[in-house]
Amino acid sequence: MKNHAEMIVEDFHYLIKDFGFYIIRQEFDPMVMGNAVVLFGSTTIGIEIVIDRNQALISIGDIEDPRNKWFEFFDVVNYYAREKGKSYLFPEKTPENTWDDVVNIQLKRLSAILKEDCLVLLKGEPLQKSEIQEIENKRVAELRRKFHLHL
Repeated sequence: MKNHAEMIVEDFHYLIKDFGFYIIRQEFDPMVMGNAVVLFGSTTIGIEIVIDRNQALISIGDIEDPRNKWFEFFDVVNYYAREKGKSYLFPEKTPENTWDDVVNIQLKRLSAILKEDCLVLLKGEPLQKSEIQEIENKRVAELRRKFHLHL
């Protein structure tokens, strides 16, 4: 098993090289399904990339805000991108690939989407929190309706 935290840093290296981000936290646990986390920070934005049970997930928020106030990548992309709803894709493990391949496919895709669709954010534009919160609220309400959740 490859070090998934190093895979994250490799695929998102442009955050450091091109946009002045730095690594705040980098962890990998090969004993817990290869789970990993890398937290990148800039003067204004935090980007947390997590590998959890071979799924790559991203959260983005103001670096000064508590982590539970950050936004899911899906909602951020739906605010900034011209093509909506394209962030997550979870490939299947098959006999022809490895779990590292599954993780690698996701990281490369998410890295490209972040760089392409959130460029203004990476360049330092303030996070449009109220607008993204509205997108998140609509998504959550839709999920609750779909699954008949009354919370």
